[in-house]
Amino acid sequence: MRPFKICSLRSAFGLSSGPRLYRCISITTSSGISSRRRKITTKSTSTSSIVRMETIINNSRQLSSLPYTNCKTRIVSLKELDLPETASDEEYREIYHRYIQSAETNANAALLRDAVESIRHGLAPPVAFPTETVYGLGADATNEAAIQGIFAAKGRPSDNPLIVHAASVAHLERLTGERLPEIYRSLAQRFWPGPLTILLPVPQHSQSPSSWPRFAKNVHPGQSTIGFRIPSSKYARFFIAATDRPIAGPSANSSGKPSPTTAQHVFDDLKGKINFILDAGHCDVGVESTVVDGLHDPPLILRPGGVSLAEFVAHGREQGNRFAYTAIGYKRHKRTGTPGQQQSLSPSPNSASPSASTSSSTTSTASESSPAQQQDTTNHYLLNDDDDTEAPRAPGMKYRHYAPKGRLILFSEPAVRAGKVQTKFDELLAETTTAAAQETGEKNINIGIISCHWASFAGLAGLSSPAQSSSSSVVSNSIYAPLTSIATLTETNNNVKVTVYDVRIGSDIKNLAHSLFGVLRLFDDLDCRFIFAETVQQQQQSGLDGRNGSGNDSTSTSTTSCTRDIYDAVIDRIEKAAAERVD
Repeated sequence: MRPFKICSLRSAFGLSSGPRLYRCISITTSSGISSRRRKITTKSTSTSSIVRMETIINNSRQLSSLPYTNCKTRIVSLKELDLPETASDEEYREIYHRYIQSAETNANAALLRDAVESIRHGLAPPVAFPTETVYGLGADATNEAAIQGIFAAKGRPSDNPLIVHAASVAHLERLTGERLPEIYRSLAQRFWPGPLTILLPVPQHSQSPSSWPRFAKNVHPGQSTIGFRIPSSKYARFFIAATDRPIAGPSANSSGKPSPTTAQHVFDDLKGKINFILDAGHCDVGVESTVVDGLHDPPLILRPGGVSLAEFVAHGREQGNRFAYTAIGYKRHKRTGTPGQQQSLSPSPNSASPSASTSSSTTSTASESSPAQQQDTTNHYLLNDDDDTEAPRAPGMKYRHYAPKGRLILFSEPAVRAGKVQTKFDELLAETTTAAAQETGEKNINIGIISCHWASFAGLAGLSSPAQSSSSSVVSNSIYAPLTSIATLTETNNNVKVTVYDVRIGSDIKNLAHSLFGVLRLFDDLDCRFIFAETVQQQQQSGLDGRNGSGNDSTSTSTTSCTRDIYDAVIDRIEKAAAERVD
């Protein structure tokens, strides 16, 4: 066991290089002001050390409610390991144990060992780890104090539930103490490992309470279900298997900011608040997992993500189960139904009532609509989706997310055609340059543009290419440098320099999904006061032919159907990031 200690008030458990025993701990009040400093020393060989260790663990509950500070945040490379794409949990653990045998001479191996042990013992800050979607911030889902450390590090609202990650279906079933429900088994075979989160009832472990861990209540605040997923990233599954713990892992960013898709993004947000960031390069997907409640009838998508509505419906048809009637259970930002009208959900045929997972927040009524009609409308919402007083059933359902530092303004297609981009640009410049004129020193205003279909620089007038930008090094060091153009506009009246950065992602929605969070973070690095972006126009396609059970495209329509639902995930993210919309 590696040593942990708190070095100052409200500081984090850091890992020292001394003898393997617990050193000391400083206790602070909930206000963060120390009323008394108490030193607890232990000897690894004494009987009393066990009692004192229990005291430390109990005190960690109080400490975990405070944000960690003064951590020495280190990036640990997982790319050094030769990991197979597929392996059993035991095989991944064997690779881990072989690798850390070199810890005395390999600094990276020593850091990885310390990161894994910090999770296992639950006395340190959470550990950032890579997945195929975004980087997660992980802690043992059965350790309430460790989970509280996630909320403290992120500044995350305490009623926002967490998703629990398992290394395999076998691992998940061992954690819950029962087999995966039948309704999910074929779905797991089709989409796991991958960007899919399913809701399961909170395990009770009534038959053998001593054999299974109880999940911490703050993982599922106010809910009778927990979201579980098995990531497709081999690095994520390796890390989970090495800890042999269920890993609760929201995105590893400060709450409300764009999700991190690189280790550097995590470092920028959480430096000093966590000890370890496991680095496996850039994430492949770029948006989080789809969250689905298959226990409800009809199944509800609670958060759009990497698995599309079309794929659920096609899978349900293939298997002959109620996923053929999957509906939208989250609030879409642009409704086609009557404004203000509450919409109902349609259960699958032969269903007498909703399943046991149905809460008071979701009700169903009979309908004659077909699956295709359901999928082609945007009228399927939770009946209380505008109620901010209840705890959200899944991450991302209640709070504003993904917001950059600058003011993100979305422009609809009609607004673009009406010339409102130029109008808004002129208005903002008039307001901002007047205020900037009162400032001393260099006066700069940076503006970012995300271009998909727009003309260069959104067609703004009066821009010219600069001789050199003061922020050119930020751009040149970014992976988006080949996509970024820079132009300037000088306000002669107030001598304010306006620099515009245009990142041309293009019209491919998968590129936008992959790059959105990274581009928003680039604009943060460039100190952009304003960000202009197009509203994402969801393609209208007829038909619902999705992928078949083997995962192959059954028709040419499948690609457009699934792509259309990636639009939905991106729309959800960019609308939540926006501060203003111009129609």
